[in-house]
This record gives sequence, structure tokens and C-alpha cells, in this order.
Amino acid sequence: MGESLIVPSKAALDTESRSWAAKARGLAVVDRQSCENASYLLRSIKTLRGQVQAWFEPHMNAAMDTKRKAEAARKGLADEQARMEAPLIDAEGVLKQSLLAWEAKEEQARLAEERRLQAEAQAQAEAVTLAAAAEMEHEAIQTGNAEMLAEAQDILSQPIEAPVVVVAKAVPKVQGVTYRDQWKAHPDIDVKALAGAVAAGTAPVAFISANLTAINQFAKATHGAQPVAGIRFFNDRQIAARG
Repeated sequence: MGESLIVPSKAALDTESRSWAAKARGLAVVDRQSCENASYLLRSIKTLRGQVQAWFEPHMNAAMDTKRKAEAARKGLADEQARMEAPLIDAEGVLKQSLLAWEAKEEQARLAEERRLQAEAQAQAEAVTLAAAAEMEHEAIQTGNAEMLAEAQDILSQPIEAPVVVVAKAVPKVQGVTYRDQWKAHPDIDVKALAGAVAAGTAPVAFISANLTAINQFAKATHGAQPVAGIRFFNDRQIAARG
């Protein structure tokens, strides 16, 4: 786009744009002459595009300048907000870590007490059941009651289950403060093992995302001549024109 470029009006550019687009759609490239005509038409369209860009450029620059000023004002406010919030964010993190650490310690103690009480309840249930079954068995033998003896032996052969013991959590409930699990994957991922799991069908394909930037760089460097499993290289040939 040279300095002597004369920029028509916006309305004229709009009309010309539609006209040249119609000409391009109506031109079939079937021989050498039509190929040459299409090439010249391509150059003319490139020139017209330069005129459209020249018309919009000052308006876009003005809009961009307004946007830069607004963005600078917004950034100033955002920086001030961030500065004011920084000590609060730090305090929030300290409190959250302290609360989570205490919750974990209390939960560990609660589960240990729950296991202890459950073991006591199980031992008591077993003692009571075994004593009752032994007494029933003794009476059955003394009286010769085969049915009672079978019942006693059936009781002894069955697993003895005590009522489930639950120890209440010690963490107080405070309105507006909630604890929730948030399971995540560790960022250190064995990509080869994951790819193997995907290939074996034990992990979803969505777990692997292709790095198209690296793949396209490889395609450019090798001209697509070096095959890679799972990738189909092709030449997206382009054409450029100057006005």
C-alpha cells in the first residue's frame, strides 16, 4: 500500500467489493487465457482490499486508541484492587491451610476412635452371641432337643455382626464456610503409560490432546515424508498476490 494510494469513499468501496466478488465467482479457470485473467483479477482484488484497509485504518486506530486508554484505566483499577486484596488473599490462604490441617487431624482421630468402638462393639456382640448359643447348645444336649441343638449350631456358624458405630465429626459447622472434596490429577503424568492405557481402551481418548503446533512444525521440517502413526500429513498449498 503506497503513499499515493487514493482511497475512494466507503460506499464506493462497498459497491466495488460486491462487484469484484461477483466477477470472481463468475470466472471459470479452464485454459491458459482464463488462468491469466484470473491472476490479474486476483491482483485487482488485492489492490481493492488495500483500499478498504486504508479507509478503515484511521477509524480502527482511533477506536484502538480509545480502547488502550480504557484498558489502561481498567488496569490501574485492577492493580489497585489486587494490591488491596493481596494481604487478605494471604490471610485467607493461611486460615484455610490451618483449618484443613486441623480437620485432617481431627478426622484421623475420629476414625481411630470409631475403629476402637467398633472393635469393642464387635467383641461384645460376639461374646453375647457365643454365650447365648453355648447355653442353648448345652440345654439342647441335656434335654436331647435336636431342633434346639441345630439352631444353636446354626447361630455359631453364622458371622456375628455388631451394629455400626459412628463417631460424630468434631469440625463445627459455620454458616458460609464449607468443606468439599476436590479430586485432581497430579501434573506429573507418565504420557507413555497414559497413551498405552488409551490404546488398551482402559482410558478415554479425550485424556490425550495432540500438540498441533509441534506436529505442524514436524510436518514442515520433513515435508510430510516421515510417517507417524495416527497422523495424516497433507500439503495445504497456498497462493499469494500483491496489488
